[in-house]
Order: sequence, then structure tokens, then C-alpha cells
Amino acid sequence: MAQTLYVANFPPGTTEDQLRELFAEQGQVTSVALSRDEKFERPYALVEMASEKVANKANQNLNGHKIDGFYLAVSNPEINLKKKMSTRLQQTADEICEQLGETQKVPVRRINAIVLLCGFSFAQALVKETEEVEAAGGLMTSDGSRRRSKGGVFFYLARGRMSPEVRQIVYNRKGKLPKPEDEPPQVQEAPEDA
Repeated sequence: MAQTLYVANFPPGTTEDQLRELFAEQGQVTSVALSRDEKFERPYALVEMASEKVANKANQNLNGHKIDGFYLAVSNPEINLKKKMSTRLQQTADEICEQLGETQKVPVRRINAIVLLCGFSFAQALVKETEEVEAAGGLMTSDGSRRRSKGGVFFYLARGRMSPEVRQIVYNRKGKLPKPEDEPPQVQEAPEDA
């Protein structure tokens, strides 16, 4: 059964053919559709892979893949509220919290939501990029008043690389997942430094 991937953080001039070629290295691609995230004024693509197996392979192998200075971000575009946190995913989330120095309830819940909804490859690639940003001197807050914490860098990088539906849960709902029987959340963007 075909599976669609949400692909973000690639150079603005990237074409559908270039993405198709890159993802075809992982398996059969059935479609590529480019679009634009109006909130962040960045391109994204929906890449449909022929099967769940090749989609998982692409997700694992292409998260963090560097293209002209951009680190590719690959995740699921939709929210699966029936998906549960496996032991492996929980271990990944716990390791990320430790690496980022996050112990407070809301950031920990947000990291858990990112790992669950976007996948461990997505989250681990973000941690790697966060480490690089920190090694290069870090990142200031939007108002320039202070340097972001390591976790702040991670959340800043993650924000524009996930679908609006996932972003709604991670940021607006502070990582709190709706119950499976609830309607999917309506997309309402949180302020940038939330």
C-alpha cells in the first residue's frame, strides 16, 4: 500500500524531478507534489512511495540528508492517533531529552510528540543539526535578547519541518495528543517562540 511522506527543509529551487530522483534511490516513487508552507514561507513536498516498506526506508535514510546546506526533514504528513509510543521510541525520546537537557513537563511532552508523530529518524537528525548549530555558536531568540537553549534550538529547527497538523499538536497543544476518538485538531499556529 502506498504511503505519503512530508518532506521539508530543502533548497527553495529544488524541483519535483530532483526530489523524485533522490527518493527513487530508496524505492519506487508514485508521485511528488511541491507546495509552500505559507507560515514559514518555505517549500515542502508530499512524496508518495509505492509501499510502507520503501517509505520507511526513505524516512530512515534521508532524514538529515544534506542538500546544498539544507538538512532534509522527512516525516508523516498526517496524525495517527492510534499509534502508541513503543519502547524503542520512548528510549529515543528519553535520550533526546537528556542530550538537550530538557526535564520540564512541556518540553519533554513536546519531544515525545515529535518522536511519536514524526519518527525517531526525524528527531535524531534534528539533534545532530542542533549539535552543529551549538558548536558554531548557537542561535539567538527571535528578538535577539538571548541565546536559545539547546532545546530551544531543537524546537526552532523542528517547527518549520513538520506538517501544520503535527505542528499544531507539538506547539499549540504543547505536545498533548488528542484522544483517538477526538476529531483531528484544527490548525491554528502558535507564536514563533512558544
